[in-house]
Amino acid sequence: MFRRSFTALAASAVGLSIAVASEVAAQDAVALAIAPIPSPAEQATAKVIRKQGDEWVTLREGAGPFICVADDPAVDGFHSACYHTSLEPYMARGRELTAQGTTGRPNVEQRMAEIEAGTLEMPSYAFLHAIYATEGWSGDMEAVQRHQAVIYTPFATAEDLGLPTRATRGAWLMAAGTANAHVMITP
Repeated sequence: MFRRSFTALAASAVGLSIAVASEVAAQDAVALAIAPIPSPAEQATAKVIRKQGDEWVTLREGAGPFICVADDPAVDGFHSACYHTSLEPYMARGRELTAQGTTGRPNVEQRMAEIEAGTLEMPSYAFLHAIYATEGWSGDMEAVQRHQAVIYTPFATAEDLGLPTRATRGAWLMAAGTANAHVMITP
């Protein structure tokens, strides 16, 4: 009887430890996910999602202007991105296409074609913050090597914005004239 009770208690303790560790890991993932947003008020209200296996799960609900994608621990390095909620149809479609096996450039091209056809909603402009670290990242936020800001400006041209179309320090226009045109701001 004592052995069964002890075994049950031990199993409960292990289950509780795993649940607590999982909760702490989720809290850490949320803290890292919202790190790209400069405003603490917007950090506090951001929705946070993360890929777990083949599924996308919500780590934290939020009613603020940003949705943050937590780093995927299965991928070496570190990447977290927070985008304005108006970009969600575009981003959700990208996740859907990826789940169907369409990745990389074909994924972007498919979404651009859908925007041009009027079947995928894209805002006139929207903001995205991202931070990156290379392979072997240890978890130290001081080691994050790149912070990048992106302003989506569908169909904008270099002439419209007065920006170069090649990577420079500062602002430049990527994918000029397309549905995926966006200003890259790299410090």
